[in-house]
Amino acid sequence: MTTSFKKMLAARLTAGTHPGNVYSGMAVMLVMLLMMVTSCRRFDGHDCNDCDCLSKDYKQTNLVADTAGFGAAHIDQNLLNAWGLAVGPTGAFWISSNGTDQSVIYDKDGNTLRAPVRIPAFSEKGGSAPSGVVFNNTNSFGGAHFIFATESGTIVAWTSGDSGVIKVDRSRTNAVYKGITIANDNGSFYIYATNFHDGTVDIYDSAFNLIVYNGIHDPNIPAGFAPFNIKNIDGLLYITYAKQKPDKHDDQAGPGNGYVDVFKPDGSFVRRFASQGTLNSPWGITEGCTGFAGLGDDVILIGNFGDGRINAYNENGTFLGQLKKGNAPLQIDGLWALESHVTGAGNKIFFTAGPNGESHGLFGYIQKN
Repeated sequence: MTTSFKKMLAARLTAGTHPGNVYSGMAVMLVMLLMMVTSCRRFDGHDCNDCDCLSKDYKQTNLVADTAGFGAAHIDQNLLNAWGLAVGPTGAFWISSNGTDQSVIYDKDGNTLRAPVRIPAFSEKGGSAPSGVVFNNTNSFGGAHFIFATESGTIVAWTSGDSGVIKVDRSRTNAVYKGITIANDNGSFYIYATNFHDGTVDIYDSAFNLIVYNGIHDPNIPAGFAPFNIKNIDGLLYITYAKQKPDKHDDQAGPGNGYVDVFKPDGSFVRRFASQGTLNSPWGITEGCTGFAGLGDDVILIGNFGDGRINAYNENGTFLGQLKKGNAPLQIDGLWALESHVTGAGNKIFFTAGPNGESHGLFGYIQKN
């Protein structure tokens, strides 16, 4: 019993209050105190929408769009269905322009830094449709700086010049690569690419040789769901799953259509991070910056392509709520990538999107006011 409760008890008894009533009142006060202490404690497992642990004051700023009407500071017609996003050591943003078969390059304010880089297709009859992209901060993969996945089933590396080079061509097997990352396993670096059509994560060595087909697999993911995106966060692989349409090329959006797993680079399962709930074709994955949500560095943000909302979880997968603008969830139509911890950008979370059914392109950031 704390000193304050002892003093209260003595005062009540001195005043002639019946002891039973005193203890009953103390019990009620104790319960109320515990509720106050635990209701908004960081990472306690509650839904933070109920107590507003996540701020309702997030602001979306559009930096670049392909056309007027989005309130963007810059217009670039090369930005069409802006998808994958990777940031190099100079702070340059390399964005997959899925609709123009290019990568566009901006600074953190949306200024164009150089001419677009062509992402070649395996055949001139069809486009490459680049999706995910990863910055290569290793000495592996032939010195490539950026490596792109494409929906046409290729993996393209860029080292210099105005065009990337096709390093992997699995177009004839109907591969549809949506996401890509790099990880170290036992001293060697590998590429991990999500093959949405086949429902696999394909692993390539530093010479771009396929070493494992479906090297990462969760047998408890329901049939009809496939790996959608993948990201290396602190040496662990976060993989999102979306529901396949019948053609197995695109996702079927809908409430609850999504899962998130965590694996080690060697393919061993760590844990189910999130299941259904507010997930809706989840693709964007990033860590929350310090102070972004008032919850420290351990926040993982998962963005929904399906409804444009952003889900916040703690490092163990406890749902903390969705980012809000006022009393409603913040929504970015056609949301794809999320990227944080950008040098010189504070606690901004950068995003890409393909609004209006992927017919336009958008690059910007969100930040708590």
